[in-house]
Amino acid sequence: MRETIEHQGVIASVEGRHVRVNILQVAACSGCKARSLCTSSESKEKIIDVYEDDAEMKYKIGENVKVCGALSMGKQAVRLAFGVPVLLIVVWMMVAMVWLKLGELVSVGILALILALYFYILYRNRDRMAKKFAFWISQTN
Repeated sequence: MRETIEHQGVIASVEGRHVRVNILQVAACSGCKARSLCTSSESKEKIIDVYEDDAEMKYKIGENVKVCGALSMGKQAVRLAFGVPVLLIVVWMMVAMVWLKLGELVSVGILALILALYFYILYRNRDRMAKKFAFWISQTN
């Protein structure tokens, strides 16, 4: 099993250590011959920021490259964005409704505050997480 996620991309800009790479994110069915008849095929252009030493010497604008990331990085992002909030919702609603005997409206109001606090904490730690969720460039042959 592969341990990395790879996307083909094109260098959009290089400024010091900062490289911006345009990738075309396509739906799984975009390679299908019937995609012109289907409404579910879609693609989006995304910009990935990569930080690498000596980037100005290594890369040129318009160069085709592969942007790589660790598979574990994607799993951790899904856990933080979806897993923890769902767990917070389930646990809080059980505690509020069963043990504390709070009404539904009060429970949901407090839940909204808990989730807002959780996402605010993620937002405040975005610089620390940016170091953890880092991409790298692999030149294509």
